[in-house]
Amino acid sequence: MEKQILDVLNAGLGLVKSGQEGLDKAKAEFTKSFQELSAKGASDNSEASVRVREFVDKFLNEAKELSTAATKTYEDSRAKALEVYSQIVEEAKKLVPAEQIEAIKAKFSEVTETVKKSAPTKKTA
Repeated sequence: MEKQILDVLNAGLGLVKSGQEGLDKAKAEFTKSFQELSAKGASDNSEASVRVREFVDKFLNEAKELSTAATKTYEDSRAKALEVYSQIVEEAKKLVPAEQIEAIKAKFSEVTETVKKSAPTKKTA
C-alpha cells in the first residue's frame, strides 16, 4: 500500500514537472512568435502602416499632454487649498477656542486625505 501511495505521489510530481516544462516551452514559443511579428510589423512601411503609427503617436502625445495638464491643475489646486487652509487656521485662532481648532484641523486632514485618494497618480515610463 505504501508503494502505491508513493507511486501516485511521484506520478503527481511528474505531472506537475511536465506541466511546468510545457508552460515554459509555450511561453518561449509565444515570446519568439511575438518578436517575429513585431519585427515584421516594424519593417512594414506601407502608407496604411505609417498612418496608423502616426495616429497612435499623436494619440499618445495628446494623452501625455492631457495628463501633464491635469497634474498641473491638481498641483495648482492643492497649493491654493493649502493657502486657504492656512488663512482659515489663522482666522480660526483669533475666533475659536484651541480645542475646537484641533477638531477643525482633523476635519481638514480628513478632507485632504480624501482629495489625495481621488487625485490622478503620476506614472513613470
